[in-house]
Amino acid sequence: MAQKLLQVLNDFSLGINETVSPNLIPNNALVDAENCILGKGFVKRRGGFVKYSNQLLQPIKTLYEYYKNDGSKEMLAVSDQKIYKDNNGILEVIPFNTITSLSSSQTKMITYKDRNINDVTLIADKGKLKVYNGTDVREVTPHTPVDNSSTGGGNELADPGTNDLSNLTNFRAITLNKYERVFAAAHPTVKNRVSFCHLDPTIGYAVYDYFPATHFFDLATIDNDEIVDLKLFRDAVIVFCKRSIWAIYGDGRTLNDYEIKKINVPDGCISSESIKEVGNNIFYLSNNHIYSLFSTDENFISAEIISHVKETGSNIEQTLKNISLADKEQAVGVFFESKYFLSFPSGLTLVFDTTLGCWTKYTNIKANSFLSRDGVLLFSSDSGYIYRFDENVFNDDGEPINFSLTLKNMDFGYPVNDKKFRRLWTIAQQYDVESSSFNVKAKIDYMERELTDISTDQSLVWGEGNWGEVHWGYKEVVQNSLRIRDKGKNIQLIISSNEIDQPLIIYGFVLQYKLKKAK
Repeated sequence: MAQKLLQVLNDFSLGINETVSPNLIPNNALVDAENCILGKGFVKRRGGFVKYSNQLLQPIKTLYEYYKNDGSKEMLAVSDQKIYKDNNGILEVIPFNTITSLSSSQTKMITYKDRNINDVTLIADKGKLKVYNGTDVREVTPHTPVDNSSTGGGNELADPGTNDLSNLTNFRAITLNKYERVFAAAHPTVKNRVSFCHLDPTIGYAVYDYFPATHFFDLATIDNDEIVDLKLFRDAVIVFCKRSIWAIYGDGRTLNDYEIKKINVPDGCISSESIKEVGNNIFYLSNNHIYSLFSTDENFISAEIISHVKETGSNIEQTLKNISLADKEQAVGVFFESKYFLSFPSGLTLVFDTTLGCWTKYTNIKANSFLSRDGVLLFSSDSGYIYRFDENVFNDDGEPINFSLTLKNMDFGYPVNDKKFRRLWTIAQQYDVESSSFNVKAKIDYMERELTDISTDQSLVWGEGNWGEVHWGYKEVVQNSLRIRDKGKNIQLIISSNEIDQPLIIYGFVLQYKLKKAK
């Protein structure tokens, strides 16, 4: 008589693996996982999101947190070429001064200070440089160089010379170097030029209204490569281009004070909003992969593919291939609670858990911009709302969060032996108030079979249940037993739950089978 064997499945921590055949991946890897949070010993439905703000008439393209020197802060939102200030969920438009609108709703912002050491936010909106001073938004007035040599000051007319700010009419990327000097990609026609501002020795810090005409680098790019964004990383300003990446080290008044190095990476960046600090690294999206930029010492920076994790094997390479370049250009990212989120216009969001080193997928999140604020993750959308994630809400603004988990195709190490699949146990969380249910399907020799819908609501049930179990009183963790009674060489489990407003935590599965002799 064949022995009854048990296969325990309670570790899902390796995440999605799309490049290895479903029957060859490890037992704790997954063929697919949507709207799941994975762990060692559990998998659960992610929390949903709710409306945070009032609705604007046009899409909200950018969110930014403006931190002030006195410790206060403001959340800014950009929509319809206007900037709004958040007042506890009410978005109030900030008035303009001398201008009537931004050049674009696609903006980059950094917090800085003016010549009087007042807090300001600099705005790169694909036009001339703008500034928000806490009261209104205006175009930056270029500083006029003066000769102060007669009073013991310097002669700005001679050094550093002409202010070129009025000719920089396409501010599309902006950052600060480690010495808090402003660097920008702003030239209207030279797409590989990085300009930097003057450090005024009379006041002791850099000034954003003075970009000397000689203060720029033209990177030695090829094939008309163009700058996508600028970021400070370690001691360097990293210049992300579409097909290459560069590092600018140093600081000073002349080009000789700087060192420019081309970073040895396979590809550049396709989406500026994908570029995010993730721990000690920077993640970014290229045409084909997601990369992690890293540094082992001060002068060495390189990158490795993170969309296929070497250590765990988790990868979402096939999913990336199926996303159009147009959608990749609009991808937006954020790093929040040890996870890197990368969202696309369709609502598909790729999620990398840096603790486990694994990938999963979320749906429904059509984000234009993310913002981590006071321990809460927010995102803006084309709907004109700002949304707030809530781990205790199990719908996406009224829509179901469709949970789906596809396990390995299992042959238990005996690929040519027939097995008689007898029974499946599921172990899941029961909730005191909320209902919780899920569906189990099985593919036996690649033929799909519906097993049953399972409810974890088993309190005050007396007698023989649908799955051969007896329950009385409240249990926090419950198990159900399903009869399978089918045979084949391999089996794959597919778990789903499309119910709205239901939490779900599954702790594992136990599969019972009999192994037959190979024929």
